[in-house]
Amino acid sequence: LKGVEIAQKDFSGSGNTVDHVGHGTHVAATAAGSGAKSGGKHKGVAPGAKILDGKVLDDDGFGDDSGIIAGMQWAADQGAKIANLSLGGTDTPENDPLEAAVDKLSAQKDILFVIAAGNEGPGVSTIGSPGSAASA
Repeated sequence: LKGVEIAQKDFSGSGNTVDHVGHGTHVAATAAGSGAKSGGKHKGVAPGAKILDGKVLDDDGFGDDSGIIAGMQWAADQGAKIANLSLGGTDTPENDPLEAAVDKLSAQKDILFVIAAGNEGPGVSTIGSPGSAASA
């Protein structure tokens, strides 16, 4: 990912943007990795894309809705066309704040949110919030 990240910001309260869990870095490489370490053999699906690194989960992989929404808004304000959120929580019957933010920002800023789904495996509730947003 060297040279791919164009901005970073912490919304988690951790005081850093280091990915101690490693999942966000893995997903970023899957998206925009150059394949440099493999001589170009293992590139991401969008080599040449640029990454805005908004850390919304803390060093243990947890976060508040307010930090997640702030990170989403920041990415949209930076002009991101696609935002990946590899996270999810319990979906409620009503439209919760995370779902509302996804739908609002998608409409206002023409940004596509790609959000985790199915993390719990087969079962009744495999798509959590905010992946359950209508525009996700």
